[in-house]
Amino acid sequence: MAEKPKTSPYRGSNKHKNRPANGRKGTLCPEWTHKTPDGGYGNDPFNHNWLKTVAHQLFEESKPDPDGSGKRYATLRGIAFASQKTDDGTWHGYPEPWNKVPSELKDNWLQQGKVTKRELKRYSGVSEQNVSWALDSDDE
Repeated sequence: MAEKPKTSPYRGSNKHKNRPANGRKGTLCPEWTHKTPDGGYGNDPFNHNWLKTVAHQLFEESKPDPDGSGKRYATLRGIAFASQKTDDGTWHGYPEPWNKVPSELKDNWLQQGKVTKRELKRYSGVSEQNVSWALDSDDE
């Protein structure tokens, strides 16, 4: 059996962190997704132990887009997360409104109890100008 690589194919992006960064921000990730067990938040996505984060776990459990877009999807705490390849061959993820998640995946997760109808409604149709909508899950 081949040995797993010691580095994660997943790496967060400052574009999706509530931290200073150059350029336009994308949907911001809740703090609990990239916090490590020792309490580190990783201000530098290249020097953070992503293997010990919920974000990495979500990526490992993610499902490919049935429509073949190349994206992968996962869910936790009522929020959908999409991940996509970056130019360096790693992946980065971010919260995705439910109305942008393939119906097949939503229906499966609803049936499995991974998400509720209330959560689907709460996090659907979010304005693209509201990049901080997923941060309220930090309070839960």
